[in-house]
Amino acid sequence: MTKKEYDAVVVGSGPNGLAAAITLQQAGLSVLVVEGKSTIGGGLRTEEVTLPGFKHDICSAIHPLAAGSPFFNTLPLADFGLEFIYPEVAAAHPFDVGPAAVLFQSIQKTAQTLGVDERAYEKLAGFLTKTWPKVAVDTLGPLTFPSHPLDFAPSAYGLYRRRPGLNIYSKERRLRDC
Repeated sequence: MTKKEYDAVVVGSGPNGLAAAITLQQAGLSVLVVEGKSTIGGGLRTEEVTLPGFKHDICSAIHPLAAGSPFFNTLPLADFGLEFIYPEVAAAHPFDVGPAAVLFQSIQKTAQTLGVDERAYEKLAGFLTKTWPKVAVDTLGPLTFPSHPLDFAPSAYGLYRRRPGLNIYSKERRLRDC
């Protein structure tokens, strides 16, 4: 017999829905998760979309925030078969003119492809990598005063965190590539 009453109903089984359901369940509540698709995971799932053996991330190119999530890192996900895989090339984006932008696992390898923007990318990505353990909870949590305010200072991470769609390419490169 299926239970007809629950303490909470969560609609959607993406990362946020699953996090909500897990939190409610950990608090001792009975939870029903309802998903409209045939598989769970929302935008955080991988499927064979084009050809057999070629797996694609659905709704996203990469999932760095899931892998770096303080909440998901508290869960024994590996015990249930979850494994984040990290390909050498995480993402690529072709330009109308010139070579594609390629995001490698290595900051240095990615930076080497950016020409005049090499140092700017190394500085930004290096800073974000170094400060991530301190700013992850504030970045992914509710908007509050940060625990490490200097890491959110305008001259540091905060400059990049609050700007939508940061374009790391220099003005010279944008003009040259037009």
